[in-house]
Amino acid sequence: MLIYLLRLITNPTHVLLVIHKKYGDFIHTRFFNKTLVFVSNADYFQEIFSLEGRGSVNRDSLYQAKLTMFGNGLFNSKGDVWANQRKLMQPVFSKKVIGVWQDIILEEANIAVTRIEGLSHQEVNFSREIKAAVQKILIRLMFNSASSEKPDELLMRCVDVILEGLFPHFVTATLGKGRLKHLFFIRNRRMNKAVNYFKAYVEAEIQRKRGETEKLGLLAMMMDSLDKDGNGMTDQLLNDETVTLFLAGQDTTVNTLIWFFYLLGKNPDQQRRVIDEIKRLSELTLTLENIGQFKYTHAALYESMRLYPQAIALSRDAILPITLGGKELPTGTTLIMNIVESHRSPVYWEKPDQLYPEHFLNKQDRHKFAFIPFGAGMHSCIGRHLAEYEMMLIIITFLSRISVKTNLDVKPALSITLKPERDVILSATKINS
Repeated sequence: MLIYLLRLITNPTHVLLVIHKKYGDFIHTRFFNKTLVFVSNADYFQEIFSLEGRGSVNRDSLYQAKLTMFGNGLFNSKGDVWANQRKLMQPVFSKKVIGVWQDIILEEANIAVTRIEGLSHQEVNFSREIKAAVQKILIRLMFNSASSEKPDELLMRCVDVILEGLFPHFVTATLGKGRLKHLFFIRNRRMNKAVNYFKAYVEAEIQRKRGETEKLGLLAMMMDSLDKDGNGMTDQLLNDETVTLFLAGQDTTVNTLIWFFYLLGKNPDQQRRVIDEIKRLSELTLTLENIGQFKYTHAALYESMRLYPQAIALSRDAILPITLGGKELPTGTTLIMNIVESHRSPVYWEKPDQLYPEHFLNKQDRHKFAFIPFGAGMHSCIGRHLAEYEMMLIIITFLSRISVKTNLDVKPALSITLKPERDVILSATKINS
């Protein structure tokens, strides 16, 4: 088992997909005098989230590891700070508010697909095109940038450096109590430099927003949020939440969309059904309510998130002696929920390794924790509805005008999220009206 633990740092997806096949769905081991438990069964997931709700386990062991980057934003805060921040952030991501962003998302999606149409019948770097579109959408949503300008290139390079370095940073903190971080001193130095630039950019945007008479955008909404006592976020918490949203809102959305178009490019029958549905519903205004009518398209999106979940695993730590699956575990045990394995388990899925949207169309008595691409429990993703709406608008806009195809095989790569190992190149063809 030791060799697998070490390989988690360099090839986590492969390890998480094979260890449970060899050792079962409950793996109890030790590393650096630390007790580790890997689970891949949805029943165990449910138990862990229940233990978290009762205060027996938490995610706080990575607090220091995440502090430099995320401060006390929702991704990292704990106790009363987290509870208050969650309440302040909830209105920002309500369904009523999300529909406000429709025009911005559609405008940038149409700009992107027009650019792709200009390359029709050629190989198109979809990784680059999707990333550029999502970055511009995110900057406009966050900071209310009025025009479709090219994002700050240095800022985006810094974001890439940060995202590349976060996973080994967290894994070494989880496995070795921080002792392994020195193996990545060069990467850590580059990451710290990128973090400083990124945080300075965010701080400048906050100060600029304070000087505006008309405050619009997600940042402005956060600035205006008040708790029950009439108190808002401090500048530091605003900075922390903006950093968190900027990173989470870009990387997870970009990677999910890239995997989606890659999978449809490999599966022409499923792509044809998506395109046919989009054509059939072409007269609909793409409101948040109407998006629900694109059932097959939404099911195909969920399938891409099942096959390539952006969080391949979640961890929690026992702060009291606990019982999990009938087994007694001591205080300090780290519990690792293997999402990528659960999402491909034949126990829950009829065709676990194939793109099969029927998994989400046919009513099945599937365990509610068998599919958790946005996490679950008290720390589930607060921006889920906005992310799904944005992705559906981009997908519908693109596939109303182009189809895609590829014969290439792409594997996932090491990252804080499950991204492709290299840029995804697809051939794009205009769809005749």
